[in-house]
Amino acid sequence: MAKEYFSDLNYTLSNEDTRIEFELLPEGVDRVFSIAGSGARCLPLIAKNPKYLDVIDMSVSQLYLCELRLQAMKTLSYEEYLFLMGYRGALQSGSDEGDDREVLFDRLKLSSEATKYWKERRDGWRPRGFILLGRWESHFQKLGYLFRDVLKCDFSKVFAAQSLEEQIELYEEHWPKLRWNSFIRIAASEFVFNKFLYKGHFSGKSEHRTEERSPSQFIMEEFDRIFRTQLVRKNYFMQILFLGRIAHEEGLPFEAHEHVVAAVKKSPTQIRYLHGNLLEHLPQHPYDFISLSDTISYLSEQDANLILQKLSPQTKAGSCMVIRSFLRAPTAINTQGWTELADKNSWAQKKDGTGVYQFHIYKKN
Repeated sequence: MAKEYFSDLNYTLSNEDTRIEFELLPEGVDRVFSIAGSGARCLPLIAKNPKYLDVIDMSVSQLYLCELRLQAMKTLSYEEYLFLMGYRGALQSGSDEGDDREVLFDRLKLSSEATKYWKERRDGWRPRGFILLGRWESHFQKLGYLFRDVLKCDFSKVFAAQSLEEQIELYEEHWPKLRWNSFIRIAASEFVFNKFLYKGHFSGKSEHRTEERSPSQFIMEEFDRIFRTQLVRKNYFMQILFLGRIAHEEGLPFEAHEHVVAAVKKSPTQIRYLHGNLLEHLPQHPYDFISLSDTISYLSEQDANLILQKLSPQTKAGSCMVIRSFLRAPTAINTQGWTELADKNSWAQKKDGTGVYQFHIYKKN
């Protein structure tokens, strides 16, 4: 796997829409396995009350962020949680002179390693919170700045729409198609993705990708689909990219929904943080639900195609694995003992708010 890329704080928000995994996960299963990432995708699964949740990452920084996110959900009020993370700029019931994220941070019961890590980086999160600190978020904020301030693209009218019918009408009338298409051919080129976002480990390079369309053509077509099928004011990913922030709270990601935070707060789920390679940890327990994020794109072709066969032999019938892929899908997964749920793949593709992933959902026979 690309150890150099997965070695620091790459994600602090969520580049994946966790509603997919949340709706697929049954209530009260025994054990769930998930790639950690920022924690924004995997931690809402705790609201479904699995007995155990194992989260793994090759970056210890991402595990420290998961630990912080979970303790913030468990310890703080909903309002305080939104403010600490950076979803809101102030506490509604706070001081007229301003609010202090460091005071909230000091209430969290973190491991000594995580406490030290975040205290050393307080100058980064104290002013605006945690959700926009990652490499991924920084990259897309820069793109958004270029859209709005350099190319003078005004997306606000489209995001002000209150219905999908109104949005499509405004999209067709006000979207700066020529400037957008010209810019995205450069900004979403293989060269830019590989050099600036993935630091040489872009899975969608021409010699690796399975998607026929180029990255820029893929994004242009998929984003056009989203603007014609989803109300984008309810989409945090689109707001971050085109508005530079979550301007409409109805677009808050799933981890920031009040009922999710409340359910996580009272859940008895026991969580383990695993640092290392998923291929080494995955076979150690029979998991009922496995969320592999987009890591499949970074495995060797052989490991990717054998991923279902690397699980514990005690894996029970009905267990589910959810895989995402971005431009590089597994080519010939060995599905012996498993069934791919084509209808669920199609459902997830349409529901997903990012519009950039293919889904591969499997169920143990």
